[in-house]
Amino acid sequence: MQKGLQHTLFTIVLSCLALLAQAQEPAAEEAPKGPWETGAGFGLDFSQLFQLNPRQGAGQNRLGLGGAVNIFAKYSQGRVAWDNLGGLQFGIQRLGSGVVAQGSTEKIPFQKAIDELRLNSKFGYKVAENSKFFYAADFSLLSQLTPTYKGTDTYPGFFLTDISGEAQDPLSKLFSPATMTFSLGIDYKPNDKFSFFYSPIGSKFIMVLNDLIARQGVHGNPVEGDKGPDGLYLPENTDNVDSQLGSLLRANFASKFLQDRMAYTSALTLYSNYLNNPQNIDVDWTNELALQIVKGLQLSLTANIFYDDDMRMLVTDKNAPNGVKVDANGDPVTARRVSLTQQLLLKYNVVF
Repeated sequence: MQKGLQHTLFTIVLSCLALLAQAQEPAAEEAPKGPWETGAGFGLDFSQLFQLNPRQGAGQNRLGLGGAVNIFAKYSQGRVAWDNLGGLQFGIQRLGSGVVAQGSTEKIPFQKAIDELRLNSKFGYKVAENSKFFYAADFSLLSQLTPTYKGTDTYPGFFLTDISGEAQDPLSKLFSPATMTFSLGIDYKPNDKFSFFYSPIGSKFIMVLNDLIARQGVHGNPVEGDKGPDGLYLPENTDNVDSQLGSLLRANFASKFLQDRMAYTSALTLYSNYLNNPQNIDVDWTNELALQIVKGLQLSLTANIFYDDDMRMLVTDKNAPNGVKVDANGDPVTARRVSLTQQLLLKYNVVF
């Protein structure tokens, strides 16, 4: 990501969030609440198509299952504020039916569509009794829940299980990789809809706890030298953790519109690593636009933008099998890229 694009994105996003926060009309007074507010949202993404003896050119069977879970627990009393958020996006899909190839007995497997686990906790203490500024500590974790395995030449893709029959190692799994941040700074909360946290000194750790996955050298952990004959970096030239020191900014916005029938939430995290290319800003920007169908039931559209200067993303190629560019050996090509994820869900929300 170029420096100019990063600065432009930073300026536009913060300006929009600040204007939206200032433009909100004061809400009507509500009955006093307890110090804790908790709730959850459950979203479902489902698609299904079955054909028996289909017409020529009519298509093939399809089954897709996925969803998202978001939970929150917020504490506010006196000068103390503590916000806790957790989220999981997961999805699998299968196209077609029967076996993977002529002469095979293996059924067409489910492919992994998305797998993302997020946790965030921010504790704040007001600078003064009536102040909108907080001394704050922020913690976040980003990983995935299940292992991911590479497909075969016959059936390319990414799968929950090893379909190669060669006892291959996973490409990724829980905590391989995982990104963890911890920062101390100042949190500004002008109202209940907007918060702006900044830490001039924050730590970030990219962890790949599985040694074989760490030797791939694509998840952001330190590697050096050349790869061995097995296509992996040598163990002595591989570290499992990349420890960073830098500056972290986190902005959150949430509001409702159209008589509370539409809701928009956005969370932007920017991080600059002082120790390596501080001009290349890491970006993690999550957005959700939800339309209420009936009370508690929403149609939700999510869009996430992610860039980490230390990580290598799969390069999308619409002309390649499974939409991922491969090299001469058939291995997926990885490079520094902006990653975009979009999901449409039918979602149920509950506050408890």
